[in-house]
This record gives sequence, structure tokens and C-alpha cells, in this order.
Amino acid sequence: MSTGPWYLSALVLIGVALIVYSTARELRRSARDAGVGDPVARRVVAVFAAGYVGWIVLTTLAAAGHVYRMESSTIKPWLLVGFAVPLAGLILLTRLPVMARILSGPHVASRLARPHEVRIVGVIFLIALVLGLLPPAFALPAALGDIAVGLAARGVSRRLRDGSGRRRAIWFNVLGIMDFVTAFTIAFVGGPGRSPILHLTPTTQDVSTLPLALIPTAGVPLLFVLHIVSLARLRTRTSAATMPAQPAPAA
Repeated sequence: MSTGPWYLSALVLIGVALIVYSTARELRRSARDAGVGDPVARRVVAVFAAGYVGWIVLTTLAAAGHVYRMESSTIKPWLLVGFAVPLAGLILLTRLPVMARILSGPHVASRLARPHEVRIVGVIFLIALVLGLLPPAFALPAALGDIAVGLAARGVSRRLRDGSGRRRAIWFNVLGIMDFVTAFTIAFVGGPGRSPILHLTPTTQDVSTLPLALIPTAGVPLLFVLHIVSLARLRTRTSAATMPAQPAPAA
């Protein structure tokens, strides 16, 4: 069962689909940068896309069955589980040798910034606010944070591609993660409950129902992992750049 008008559901689905598509596209390009053969790269990207679409179907069914729905009578951790499961799966995927090679491409940090452009669909939270589905204390920071990251993503990617802007990219990824953490925190403390920590009107319950539940359980985990991988790559390159040169051995 979906909360809100049909166009809200359509916007959420389009946003999640664009995140997956954009990530698959950039992985394919990074594979080319890393010298991975086309047949192998296509298979890896296809497995990623098919697996994640499968998860989207599963989490949609779970949300339709009110598995994630926050209630006033009981404490349900399932929305957090719905975020953690794909997060763990994606991190494990990055450990596979072929994926690790793809993610070692020379421009991977630049490429992995591009899917964050889709975060301009954070306007969805503003629409939900106008519809009376979400409280301003959640909708405004969640929307404005996502939109800001989405607007900054292209510039960050371009500077990294040009060989500059590493510090800015680090801050971009750190702030992108903080945006997600802030949204999750407000969603949980502002949810329905016998003794809510944060009294909001309305509560953040609709974040745990369709269509909005697809954002924390399908869209956010993928973008979160992109931030983590990008930070790891930027840190590695920064360490390599600052490592003192070894003196040549004496003849």
C-alpha cells in the first residue's frame, strides 16, 4: 500500500532507477579505465545491476507488507535492517578481485561522484512536506542536503578528473555521509512511539512506508557505499602523494 499520490511513487522509483543506472554506467567506464576486458566488465556490471534490482523488488514487497513501518506500540528496527542488508552486500561486492580492480581505475573517485547528481531528486521530500506526509524538521534538512550534494557532484567530479580538487572531494563525501546520518537520526527519533524523543507533527512514519521507504532501503545504501569507496580511494591517493621518495641505493 502506497502513501501519497501516484506521482510521488513515480518520482521515487525514477530516482532509485537513475541511481542504479548511473552507478552501473560509471562502473563500466571505470572498468575500461582499469583495463578490464569488455566481456568481463559487462558481466560484472550485469550481475551488479540484476542483483540490485532484485533487492529493490524484495524491499518493495517488504515495505508493501508493512515490515518497515514504524509503529507507536512497538519498536521495529527493520528499516535500519533494510538499509544495512544491501550496504553489507555492496561492501562484500567491492572485495571481489574483479570489482576491486575496477575500483582501482585512475579516475574512479571522479566517476563515483557522478551518481550523486541524482540526489537533486531530494525535492521529493519537499513535495512530501507540502502534502503533509513529513514534518519540516525532517523534510527540510533531508531535501536541502540532498539537493546541495546533487548540485555539487558534477563540479567535484570534473575537478578530480582534471587532477585537482582532492580536498574538496573529501569534504564532499564526508558531508554526503553526514547528510544521510542526519536524516536517519531525525527519522528514528521523530517516529511514532509511546515516548518519542522528538515530538514532530506529523511524525516521520511515512518514511517507513511506500513509496518513501525505498529511499533509505534502496537509494541510500548504494550512494552510501559510493561515498565510502571514494573516500578510501582519495585517502590512498593522498597517502601515495605525500609519501617521501625513497633514496636511490648507493653504487
